[in-house]
Amino acid sequence: MPEHVAVVMDGNRRWAKSRSLEPFKGHEKGEEAIEEVLEKSLDLGIRHTTFWALSLDNVDKRSKEEVESLMDLFYENFEKIRKDDRIHENEVKINVLGRWKEVLPKKVVGSIERAIEATENYSKYHLNFLVAYSGKDEMLRAIKNISERKDGVTADIVKENLFTSELPKVDLMIRTGGDPHNSTGFMMWDTADSQYYFSDKLWPEFGGKDFEKAVDDYRNRERRFGK
Repeated sequence: MPEHVAVVMDGNRRWAKSRSLEPFKGHEKGEEAIEEVLEKSLDLGIRHTTFWALSLDNVDKRSKEEVESLMDLFYENFEKIRKDDRIHENEVKINVLGRWKEVLPKKVVGSIERAIEATENYSKYHLNFLVAYSGKDEMLRAIKNISERKDGVTADIVKENLFTSELPKVDLMIRTGGDPHNSTGFMMWDTADSQYYFSDKLWPEFGGKDFEKAVDDYRNRERRFGK
């Protein structure tokens, strides 16, 4: 069983467009998929589940209306997560990584901070969200921090300077949406030895059974690590 599964949730906007709906409707439906996948992840006993919720580029490149609707959705859902009985019963710690404190509205930042504080003493499971995140930005930030050091550079020092410093390596990366690629260096350090699973389903159509199928596929693979 993988310890850490990371998910690139691609296809919300295309799902909405295919139904002649506004983009935010796709994001709303995508939130339902997150809940279903998280529930299945807990059932399977996966300790770390990471969702890429918002890329750094999306903050600047998406329309103002879409970004505003996303901010409303973030606020509502982090408030809901904070009060969710499943989170507390399963002792799920909420982690949010990226430049979210720098670029999100204060109202949304406050909602995220409250969710983090409400679960900060848990350690059985970890629900991680990458928000205002870019893999390239993460590595550049780490390199700048490391360049100021006087001692040598090791793999441990690189890891310490990543947004994901407290997360284990990714065992399985899942990408939905039918476009098999790795966007803007997604978790490039942590996915160095990961197994990839690509689904043709758009994210709002991806459910708990699909997630379990991906995990089963991973468990049936032989991992050679270059040997």
